[in-house]
Amino acid sequence: MAPVAAEEDDVPRLQEPLRTVRGRGNEQDSKGRSHCSRSPPASPSSERAQGMKRRRKMTEADHSCEDGEEKVPEKMNEGEEEEEEVSSALSSPLHMPLLPFKFSGYDSDGQEILEPPDMDIVDAYQQRREEFQEKRARQLSLPTLNSSKSLCLSDPKLLDIHEPAKKAVLGAAKFILGLSSSIGGKPLARCSGFLVDWDETRKKGIVMTTSDIICSKSSLDCWSGEDEFCPNAEVYVHLLDDTTVEARLIYSQTHYNLALFEIALETPSELPTFSSRVDRAQHIFMLGRDENLYLRISHGRVLYSNPYLCDRHHYMYVSSAIPEFGLGGLVIDLKGKVVGMTGLIHAFIPSSVILKCLKLWHKFRCIPRPQLGVKLWAIKFLDLPHIEMILRKTHICDGLIVKEVSEGSILEKLGVRIGDIIECLNGERIYDTIQLEELLLELCEGHFDNGNGLNSTLEMAVILFHIRKGAQSIKKLTANVLENGEVVKRGVFFVAGPTCEEIPNLAPLGEGALREEGWAGDSHIPTADGASTSVPLDQVGPGDPQIPTAEETSTSRPLDQVEPGKNRLSEGNAGSLYSTGLMSRTCSVLHSLPLNLM
Repeated sequence: MAPVAAEEDDVPRLQEPLRTVRGRGNEQDSKGRSHCSRSPPASPSSERAQGMKRRRKMTEADHSCEDGEEKVPEKMNEGEEEEEEVSSALSSPLHMPLLPFKFSGYDSDGQEILEPPDMDIVDAYQQRREEFQEKRARQLSLPTLNSSKSLCLSDPKLLDIHEPAKKAVLGAAKFILGLSSSIGGKPLARCSGFLVDWDETRKKGIVMTTSDIICSKSSLDCWSGEDEFCPNAEVYVHLLDDTTVEARLIYSQTHYNLALFEIALETPSELPTFSSRVDRAQHIFMLGRDENLYLRISHGRVLYSNPYLCDRHHYMYVSSAIPEFGLGGLVIDLKGKVVGMTGLIHAFIPSSVILKCLKLWHKFRCIPRPQLGVKLWAIKFLDLPHIEMILRKTHICDGLIVKEVSEGSILEKLGVRIGDIIECLNGERIYDTIQLEELLLELCEGHFDNGNGLNSTLEMAVILFHIRKGAQSIKKLTANVLENGEVVKRGVFFVAGPTCEEIPNLAPLGEGALREEGWAGDSHIPTADGASTSVPLDQVGPGDPQIPTAEETSTSRPLDQVEPGKNRLSEGNAGSLYSTGLMSRTCSVLHSLPLNLM
């Protein structure tokens, strides 16, 4: 049973000079009276005199030792003998200090009246209280008394799997290591990792973790290419025997968020066992280590979910967040086998992708990937009404929906647009993005086995359904094979106003368009001072400053000579009333633009 720590309320407070205790005097038991002693406490002067007397006797005993013969000083009394025996032990029992309140009688209700002690006793009590709290803290830091910070297994929802979960977590905990990084002595990141290889000849081990351990700048969108990494960061691995070793970065794959570090490891260490399969709705446990190497545990279930548009395709999402410092830690099933590695706050990289990445790295010392330039969603993870509508309109129930196409990508050049469906890749039907990533890694392995390398091209055949045409087509695409993080950005452009040559080609606004712009009928026409007046359009005279006449608009003037209230687009612009409507529409568009585009 976990020990009960001494709380602040357990220590008597001195906020009231007089305190009463409920209950009559003849009903108090011996335990209650021991806390409220009626006898006056010993004076500090007498205690100091006894202490000096004991020290003097011990000094005399030290001086009386001759010819190497040690004489034991005489005990003054039985109480002192007991005190000497206790103090010679490794650790003396911990007793909580209490203030000796003085009993001064009973009140009219029969309750004891206790007076606070003298100030010198209060000062001594404060010192003893601090010593008690320090020793209590040392006690609670012992492995047998350090209570758990992770209470996921105490969840009543896990009662039916408590025993297998306990066995699985304890079996996998021996693989979890702690990692920390810094740049120039400034802390950078703290995460977890695990051993994936050990060389008995060289006495070297390889630790896998997330590449976030060396990330100096991160963006919200993993596809933006704005993340920055520092390969020269100082990284340390904190082993389970409380030793710390320096780690050397040997490889980092930023697209899959993986990093491999080499450490010196004299003694052999057992490697974790991977499971190549993880199912949706499966119970999983995410493990990590905090700064004190304390095991952090989080439980969840694998969700039926598509990746967020700002996340990569190879993530699987969990119903709960990972534990603190859990990035790079293991994800295990109820059998204790590894089913993935945590890579995001609510997601992990499945073991099927990790195993293929490790296989490529062992064979080619790199992890290549074809660059497609698209973001995709699986049809099977959409809401049921959405799936039914797609099936009813296109007769397709499986495939990947194109959610984003990168500007200038090979698929964009082949006519792929947002909303199209990728049904097959190299003759294999694609059901979700995890399967797509596994297939891409397999294609890269065969591509490299044929003598190709990085920065080469890989030809693939894709079966597409063009949603706008309602037709299927087969496209041959040539993808670049790289190991860097793929960048997917939608094309953008800045809107420019019409040129002087385009303005004369604009048709004058009709009565309907004028009414939409507020110039037909009784319209509110802005005046020069910013106010507005309701004037019928047919009553606006040629000299009215609110609307330019044909003669004014056909005359070109320098901009610095334009009179206030004259409504012109720019120098040299000509036209009639359509120029006012064009200006109104242009202003409306400008007001609706985001600030970063203006």
